[in-house]
Amino acid sequence: MLLHVDGARFANAVAALRCAPREITRQAGVDALSFGGTKNGLATGELVIFFNKQHSAGFDYRTKQGGHLASKMRFLAAPWAALLENDIWLKNAQRANDAALRLANGLRDCGVEIVFPVESNAVFVRLDAMVARKLRELGWDFYKFIEPDIYRVMCAWSTNAEAITALLSDYGSCVSSVR
Repeated sequence: MLLHVDGARFANAVAALRCAPREITRQAGVDALSFGGTKNGLATGELVIFFNKQHSAGFDYRTKQGGHLASKMRFLAAPWAALLENDIWLKNAQRANDAALRLANGLRDCGVEIVFPVESNAVFVRLDAMVARKLRELGWDFYKFIEPDIYRVMCAWSTNAEAITALLSDYGSCVSSVR
């Protein structure tokens, strides 16, 4: 049996673990990795990496037959070259992870329970349903993760201090309006 890793947030994992990518892929027995680009600053695309060339046999054909081969693939590949150069992919991921930590600390200071340790770019919080509804009405996008009151809030590579400050301010306003 072969092991495939869905690497949608692979960059965030590498940044959080502060390890070489090979430590959590090839050295860990992974056979294939789909390295996600959209959660790390690209408009579209993923890299599929096979750690054993034999496992890639026929992949081009299956990709084409499955309707996943873009006619101008170079336009999807070119942004990857820029993302991988000078470890921009890793810097973007670290920025997202750092933003999540800042958000968690700010929410904690507002009295919000942070349910799980912040280990990457995700913050899991316990929120009152009315507060969550009001935040959504203000345009904040997050979703219920575990019933009845635990929500997952994600930070992206582009999350900045202003957005975090705005969310914390809106949270305070929502809590005040519910009381």
